[in-house]
Amino acid sequence: MQMLRAAILLVSIPVCAQAGSVKLVAEFDLNPLGVKVPPSGDVSRTSIEILFLSDSDLVLLDSNNPSDGRRDTKLALYEIGGGIARLKTLVSSVEGFVPISVAGPQPVRALERIDSEHFAYWTYLGKAHRWLCDENLNCKEDKEERIAGPIPHAVNCDPNDFLGYANPQRAVCLAPGAHTKWSAVVTDLAGHRLYEVEHEAMRWDALMVNSVQGRRFGLVWGSNTFIQLLKPFACFDECPPAGRQQFVVFDSDDGEMVQSFGWDPRPYNLYVLPGLSPSGRMAAFVMKDKLVVYLLELPS
Repeated sequence: MQMLRAAILLVSIPVCAQAGSVKLVAEFDLNPLGVKVPPSGDVSRTSIEILFLSDSDLVLLDSNNPSDGRRDTKLALYEIGGGIARLKTLVSSVEGFVPISVAGPQPVRALERIDSEHFAYWTYLGKAHRWLCDENLNCKEDKEERIAGPIPHAVNCDPNDFLGYANPQRAVCLAPGAHTKWSAVVTDLAGHRLYEVEHEAMRWDALMVNSVQGRRFGLVWGSNTFIQLLKPFACFDECPPAGRQQFVVFDSDDGEMVQSFGWDPRPYNLYVLPGLSPSGRMAAFVMKDKLVVYLLELPS
């Protein structure tokens, strides 16, 4: 597979961050990977998935689906740390990836972390196949038969409202509040309510990401701006691409907000599920045409 180059930038970018202190440690320009501004009012035809192997290694899967039906897919591994951000390995023309999607109650994921040096990805080649890769992106097909089972049901949570598990002992469930506000309720495995995290802008279709070690979890959602909603019949068939994107990180133990990020995803209209590193110290998300990585300072 052909090796390509990708540009890495370390510059300041407009993002609104609230709560504790954070540090921008890396910003990667995604335009060399095929990201471009879509036609006015359309969502991007590029799909991206983010996966942290460790606090210093991040995998990015980029899949472009142009209108002519040809799919251009790239798999990249970035190294972050010590004041250095660099592209370690990139392969292109990787065929057959499971289509990435952040739509619906449960996003479709192609990448799966194994450990700090290995990951797997799923493809459709007539049927689902699983490929195992090392940190140099040397991949081989996993011949062992695997059947993906359903996520265990969370007690006292409607399946349509279930977001996932913050850690093996705590489930996260969406709950409607007063005046159409939504919140997320965290319970133990018996369904007992532990705490609630709430944001006045949280939507019914919020999605969740967690850290492998279970220390932190994040909620992400998009919404239309006030100006967008003033337009007559703006949502008659379907609403225009969201003009606001929100990503909020919480502590799994007590629900304390660690950090809140907000930005306008236009004009690229590229909506990607963010990622948290295994320890929860690092957060990565796509903002416009950049992949940004932040260090979330842990309390002393």
